[in-house]
Amino acid sequence: MARFLLTVILATALLLPTSADARDKRARHRHPSRTTHRQASARRLGFAKLASRDPVLVATAIAKRYWGAVPCGGQIAVLADLPLPTGLDRTTDGWVTFNSSLGQNNLQAPAATYSQCTISLARWQWPTRNAMNSDWNMLCLTVIHEMGHLLGHPHSSTPGSVMAPVFTNESNVPKICRATFP
Repeated sequence: MARFLLTVILATALLLPTSADARDKRARHRHPSRTTHRQASARRLGFAKLASRDPVLVATAIAKRYWGAVPCGGQIAVLADLPLPTGLDRTTDGWVTFNSSLGQNNLQAPAATYSQCTISLARWQWPTRNAMNSDWNMLCLTVIHEMGHLLGHPHSSTPGSVMAPVFTNESNVPKICRATFP
């Protein structure tokens, strides 16, 4: 678990622009005692240590709690600020890649056979940490959705499901995302 968190932290640190990090640090420095309602909620839900950290790390921790499970034997990377791979719809904001017993990225394979798992978040949707914070509910929902795929959950047509294939508004955002904010 520690190795996974270290990998995610290092990957995120390398991928996020330093200028956004510097702006965030200046903003926190100006108002060090200000606590938002969402930060207070994060503490109550057990995310106190994550409340001031990277939104990708917070969303990943929330997704694990939401599902009550960690896919890929705990070996999963969540990467941000990535260009869309060739062949994906230009509106795709998140996607998974993995190896499985039936081949690369085959969601028909048993989830227990998934390895080398990655959740990728599109640069066009969340190019900076500030963009992630501004669009927190959708970022959190997207990470939960993609982790659901790595746990073997297919798309769902059930209204309000986090596994809906397309999100057109925030009606699918779980309460756990709304109650937390990095």
